[in-house]
Amino acid sequence: MGTQEFLESCMKNLPLDTFVKGLNHSQAKVEDLLDWLELPKSLKKPADSLDWLELPKSLKKPADSLELPKSLKKPAVRLDDRDMELDGKDFPDRCLVAIQIGPSMLDDDLAGRIMSASSWPKNYEIDVVMYVFRERTTLKRWNVDRVAFMTCIFSDFIAKDYQNFSKGIKKYTMDPLLLEYSKGELPSHGRTRMLWNVDVDRMYIPVWVNCNHWIALCISFVTRNIQVFDCVGRKKIKEVEAFAQLIPRIVEAVQSLTVQKHLTIIPYNVSYVPMSGLNRLNCLCGVYTIKHIECHALGLDISLVSDDNI
Repeated sequence: MGTQEFLESCMKNLPLDTFVKGLNHSQAKVEDLLDWLELPKSLKKPADSLDWLELPKSLKKPADSLELPKSLKKPAVRLDDRDMELDGKDFPDRCLVAIQIGPSMLDDDLAGRIMSASSWPKNYEIDVVMYVFRERTTLKRWNVDRVAFMTCIFSDFIAKDYQNFSKGIKKYTMDPLLLEYSKGELPSHGRTRMLWNVDVDRMYIPVWVNCNHWIALCISFVTRNIQVFDCVGRKKIKEVEAFAQLIPRIVEAVQSLTVQKHLTIIPYNVSYVPMSGLNRLNCLCGVYTIKHIECHALGLDISLVSDDNI
């Protein structure tokens, strides 16, 4: 769904009545229109609350002259993000108060893993940041055009499809979901409907390699080149070969379907961006990956990112 469709689907049952003082005297005040509102359990008054009790003046002061039994004391109410999320899960306006970032929900756990120097970023964290990059370009908060930001799931699709490709080109059949990515229909959180090599000149991809390390790729459809950003500075990574072989095939397939333009399928060239002396803490490769993508997309010098400021 688009943003407007999503909001309308979530808010369709909300009342549209409102009260603006002095605007229309025939309107009822908003207090009279709250019969539809069901408060979260954590905000409801407990049954033993004494708010309804009007004490005689002689008992009101001093405050410490009246000691209520513990069973009648109003318990302290303390809300946290989790309580509020659970209490409001059935509210029609939940989409307006829950902070959804792409496929993930911003909570203490996610924020903690992003900010912790001793935690490995996982697919969720990486995809959240890629979603933010996609949003910044789509909403023109960044002056960057014709750029796509892919997800970790896309990387997994490429790796899986390359296994079938390696068994023999003649028997190879491309996964149809890869065409959906090339047409901008996926990822679903950030659909752009921009075609590779028609509306998009380059794309950035986070890649999980060797089961213990993150790297970033910048794939240019114009120069037919793949730049590899690896904070430990390796010069040959086998997982990159899958992108070099499959990306030109995906581009050829989608353009044959849409603009009837047949391209020659030649593997893309691969180049490694020079790196030196980075990632001494070993668990920062995920952060380096997203910061390298950010720097390169904005045209900044990659050397701005180092262990001292990562």
